[in-house]
Amino acid sequence: MAINKEFDELLKDPKIKFTIILGSGIHKKALDKKDSVISSWELLLRALDPNIKLTGQYHLDFEKIIQLKKITCEDSHKTEERLIACVQKLISDDQKRVLRDYSKCYPMNIFNPDKVSDVISLNFDEVPELLLEQQEGVKIGKHINDSSFSKSKNSEKSVSKNTYNYLATRHREVKFKGRESIRFWHPHGSIENNSKGEKIVLGLHRYSQMLETVISIRNHHMQHNRLNKEDNTWYYRLIQNPIIILGAGMSPTEWDMWFALTSRERANEKTKPIFQMRECECKRDHCHEWFQPLFTGMDFKEQWEELEKLFKNIK
Repeated sequence: MAINKEFDELLKDPKIKFTIILGSGIHKKALDKKDSVISSWELLLRALDPNIKLTGQYHLDFEKIIQLKKITCEDSHKTEERLIACVQKLISDDQKRVLRDYSKCYPMNIFNPDKVSDVISLNFDEVPELLLEQQEGVKIGKHINDSSFSKSKNSEKSVSKNTYNYLATRHREVKFKGRESIRFWHPHGSIENNSKGEKIVLGLHRYSQMLETVISIRNHHMQHNRLNKEDNTWYYRLIQNPIIILGAGMSPTEWDMWFALTSRERANEKTKPIFQMRECECKRDHCHEWFQPLFTGMDFKEQWEELEKLFKNIK
């Protein structure tokens, strides 16, 4: 049982802050084996169609559900909208249940504003932010977008708040009294986007659109970088800090994140390290080639507990 030495050194350095990439594993940790659509793609998709034969390629599986649920003469886009509205309702209801019944089960000490500046959530829910708001002296701001990326190319006016350009670069600040804030980003959208959930990124068509947006964000960042300027996007925060990947397996289907991470490596001769919470070191796969393990010799439960202790004890 050991902590990554480089991670330990950075954790103790008062000048260093991390960016966390957060996946649904945080819900699996908190909810253990209890059924929940926010912790399981399988349960979420089966809630849409109990008879679907899942392949593990969940964006493709969702495309299959669109075809199966299509009403005669209905445009596939309309079917997709109906299903995504259902996804929003399922996740919203589950989020309320989790906040009510399992608030004390989450490892909230990892969100320490002295060591974490940004959280890039791959989840559609906002459970961590809302749990932080329940703590004394903590307030959560409204969704804001102060990035020039969300401005129209031909004017300084912001583009529609329902576009990928806007939603992909907006964030909420969680403010800790007497301390710094943590920005929470949801590049795949969240259930709070709008009443219809139209911009939740689910399915191959929407994922393709999101990838185009991420490429544009990268190009926007590079233009600013050449002019020695900064712009407040999740991509910039990915470049700026060492990264901790928590509760996310980072499968190859996470095209947008992989594009951002590989672009990060291409653009810099010496990049800041990327650490990942993972359980097994016996198999070499794509993650082993790109990310350093946070711990060795520990299962996931032990790693979450150890990480929470480390962040809690920082002064």
